[in-house]
Amino acid sequence: MIDHLPADDAALAHRYAHPFAAGRAFVRANMISSLDGSATAAGRSGGLGGDGDRRVFRALRAQADVVLVGAATVRDEDYGTPEHPALAIVTRGEVARTPRLYPPDGAEPLVYSGGGSSVDLREVLADLYRRGFRRVLAEGGPGVLGALLADGLVDELCLTVAPMLVGGDGRRIVTGPDLPTGHWRRLQLLGDDEGYLYTRWAR
Repeated sequence: MIDHLPADDAALAHRYAHPFAAGRAFVRANMISSLDGSATAAGRSGGLGGDGDRRVFRALRAQADVVLVGAATVRDEDYGTPEHPALAIVTRGEVARTPRLYPPDGAEPLVYSGGGSSVDLREVLADLYRRGFRRVLAEGGPGVLGALLADGLVDELCLTVAPMLVGGDGRRIVTGPDLPTGHWRRLQLLGDDEGYLYTRWAR
């Protein structure tokens, strides 16, 4: 039996309460996938989303202290810097100073650059924790999520499965090296009238 996605925002927030970890940041990842495993439709993850997914997205962000995301996803999804939570970007190069990312009267993102090499995500999370960001929401993209998983840094995965078949050669939600095949534990399974499934999985 699948529980229905709560219609009440307070009840939805309760179902998606962001846990804490002792002495470190708790990393929750949020991704969406089509039925055939693609992380995008027409090149963007937003092409897969529905009203319920957007509600879950807002609920997850409201409870996070910081969003962690890769520079490619910032560019492809046209990210802006929100008032809450803070935004942290990892990149091997530079991040363009667009008005959405660097608003004249708003907060600027934290940028962690590897200068042509991979960013040490353990150090990124340690620095975020030192800054007081205890609840980290990783929004991708697939390369960043793959690197976090490879280092055992993801505590929980919130995965929306969209009722769509998109074909093409879009990437999956995770790219990078092969990962250990250990099983994850399902914490939650919700559905809505549009056919979307909302799942939570723990490492």
